This record gives sequence, C-alpha cells and structure tokens, in this order.
Amino acid sequence: MSAIHAFLVQYGLIVVYLGVIVEGESVVIAAGFLAHQHVMNPYAVFLAAFAGSVTGDQAWFFVGRYLGGSGYAQKQMARPAFAKVLDQIHRNKVPFILGFRFIYGIRTISPIAIGVARVSPLLFTGLNLISAAVWAAVMTTIGYLFSQTLERFAGRLHQDHKLIVAGLLLVGVLAAVALARAWYAHRQADA
Repeated sequence: MSAIHAFLVQYGLIVVYLGVIVEGESVVIAAGFLAHQHVMNPYAVFLAAFAGSVTGDQAWFFVGRYLGGSGYAQKQMARPAFAKVLDQIHRNKVPFILGFRFIYGIRTISPIAIGVARVSPLLFTGLNLISAAVWAAVMTTIGYLFSQTLERFAGRLHQDHKLIVAGLLLVGVLAAVALARAWYAHRQADA
C-alpha cells in the first residue's frame, strides 16, 4: 500500500469534512472518484461531506445572525452580490435556503445573509440539513460516476495509477474552480 493510499484510508474522511468547509464541491467530487476506486467508502464520503456542509453553513449563519458587525461579516456584506442574495431571501426564503449551495458564486455569503435577514435558527437548521444531504449525495455521486465513466475509457487502472489520476483530477478541478471564481469576481467587480 502506497503512502498516499494509506494516508487517504486513514485520514481521507477528515480531509473531506474539512475540505467541504473550506472549498466544497471539488473535494467531494474527488472523494467520490476515490470511493469508486475503493480507496474510500462512498457512504462515509457522503456522511463526511454532509457533516462538513452543515457545519460550515451553520457557522456562517451564526456569524451573520450574531456577529454581523464583525469585520469579516461586514466585508461580505459589502460584496455586490450580497444585496441580491438578501432580496432573494426576502422574496423566496425557503426555496432559497434549500438551493443556495447549488448556485455558484454565492455559497459563502448566503448563510451569512440568511443570518443577517434574521431567519429563524430552527428553520434554517432544518432546511440546511435537508439541503446538505441532497448536495452531499449529488456531489459524491458525480465523482463516483465520473470515475466509472473514466474507467470505461481507460480500462481498469493499477492502484497507484488510480491515485495519480485522482490527484490530477483534483488539481484540475481545483484549477477550474479557481479560474471560475476569478472570472466571477472579475465579473462582479465590473457590475
């Protein structure tokens, strides 16, 4: 067993949990890929992604609700998209809470805005649990199915090659996410 494989077997779910809080989709997709390669358990990946998503969004919600005057919250509130997000919350509270994590570019500011909008913590928590479960299942499945498709084209890979492909995939996805974020930030600055 290679050192990378051993690390992923032992600490992979912790990486998924923390990675979801920090990054999100790309971590879960890569973990879903590894689950298909039998490096990680797909159900455990789902649970780690679910827990990370709930933890991160609950924390940001409470920052918005109780620490709205903090420097970080004020910085987020100054973003051009923040006012649009608040408007959506006031117009479509429940659908917005259920769907914000699927909308690229507003995932981080949305729970802060939901807290600032004074949405009930009980309502947010209930809807957050439902949405996080759906999101974690979808993202894990995307990674799993991507690996399945790749395997069809590449044939059965040796274990070390699987890890190399997974690493390259993760780097590629992270690069794509970074480019998309830079493009989105540039677009927001021009708006």
